[in-house]
Amino acid sequence: MYRWFQLTSSADLDALVSEISTEYGPTRVIEKLKNGLSSAVKAILIEKNYIDKDYRSTYYNFYAKKGQSYRADCIRLHFFDEAVTFDAQSLKLLGHSERALGDHYFGYMILRPTGIATIGRSVVSPDVRTGTSGSIITANHKVHLLGYKLGVQGFPSMDQHIDISVCAHAACWSVLRHYSEKYTIYREFLTHDITLMAQQFDPGGLVPSKGLQMSHAERVFQEAGTFPLHVVRTDPQDEAFYRQLHAYVESGFPLFAANHDVGHAMAIVGYEWEASNPNPITSMRYAWDEVKSIVVVDDNYLPYQTINKHGGSPYLAGSIDSFIVALPEKIFYPADAVDRLAPTLFKLAPLLGGLPSRDEVTLRYFITTGSALRRFTRSRESEFDPKLIATIMTLPLAQFIWIVEIATGEDWAKGQISARAVLDATASLREITPFWLFHNRTNALVFDRSRVGAGINGIGSLGLSGMQNTAFTRWDQNLRPTQRK
Repeated sequence: MYRWFQLTSSADLDALVSEISTEYGPTRVIEKLKNGLSSAVKAILIEKNYIDKDYRSTYYNFYAKKGQSYRADCIRLHFFDEAVTFDAQSLKLLGHSERALGDHYFGYMILRPTGIATIGRSVVSPDVRTGTSGSIITANHKVHLLGYKLGVQGFPSMDQHIDISVCAHAACWSVLRHYSEKYTIYREFLTHDITLMAQQFDPGGLVPSKGLQMSHAERVFQEAGTFPLHVVRTDPQDEAFYRQLHAYVESGFPLFAANHDVGHAMAIVGYEWEASNPNPITSMRYAWDEVKSIVVVDDNYLPYQTINKHGGSPYLAGSIDSFIVALPEKIFYPADAVDRLAPTLFKLAPLLGGLPSRDEVTLRYFITTGSALRRFTRSRESEFDPKLIATIMTLPLAQFIWIVEIATGEDWAKGQISARAVLDATASLREITPFWLFHNRTNALVFDRSRVGAGINGIGSLGLSGMQNTAFTRWDQNLRPTQRK
């Protein structure tokens, strides 16, 4: 039931083919592992006769009804580094205590007995994905194995089934499984659940293989209890589309994205910055301008495939022409509104004082929570004037807020900013000043949101000492930096 394979090179993976029955597609799977996993993976534990709930959901509702006979059990592969060994007689993982084992465990991959597209529910650490770098949206996934409780930080993925599900189903499933692992408010949805949720009626076996439209994907996310927002690129030069895409990913929301030219869907789960350039900025830039590549979960590849903005393969970030972000209930102010509002912050320069010119900065914006802002402030008390700390701690913030950061070229190269604005994510699109706070080193503008229509008359000024030696740190909190191994 359990077989341990020690790996000294990628060629050793070939030995696994003889250990896995042909209905699990071992040749194709091993080829993907050889090309996609780093040499940090030094051992694989094969767990046979594994009962996978996602495969079972499709087995009972589809494969068991077919004339061809399919197995009901799966195989699960577990990935470890060289520090872990296995005692086949006692079925023990050796080398570390259970608490420390998680530091040497890189996740798992389930193989389903469908003959084609056999990679099922998988969570693999981005640290061991060849060619992946940057920051990734992840959650902690618990794994129970041989009486041990292990954990892996990653994003869920699987191949499309081709018959009962296609790439769009797989992308919807990945996003929703991440939500159910990350946030207790969301329930878990199985593969067959996604198939049913996309239609107003049970589609049977034929319809899912015909593909999904964006409206079907919206229906899936709505049925799951989220509030999907569909954003479409109006033309190939629509940079605002990509600024919104990046802002939502920065906020920790994985995106269901589509390339309609080739009829393909994937989940966007991360990005990588360009190398820092300390040269002065000569015109206003956005965080998207500083992005080198995005990271996707595409069922044609192992997870965390890097997609460059300019050049490279398998396709460009610019080929993505629409996306859906599954938002929580209390976000009423969308990214396109922030994109229009952010440049107007410089109109408040006479009130705030000390702002760099708008032609010398990069604007970055993302969603977070009021409690996260307070934790961030508390963790970096030395950067803030005590009066500003007291203001942040006592503002009656909404649950969700937008953060807009303003950085000069020199700031950006150092991971720092010159000023930060806090916007109300529950604001109305008709509001002129949907702010809570706008501050730099020497001053802070505090906005009165207790009265509807207070507008410019509801702004209070909070003079700050400006004597702190530590610059404001750029706030990176929603994604996990990849630590390549």
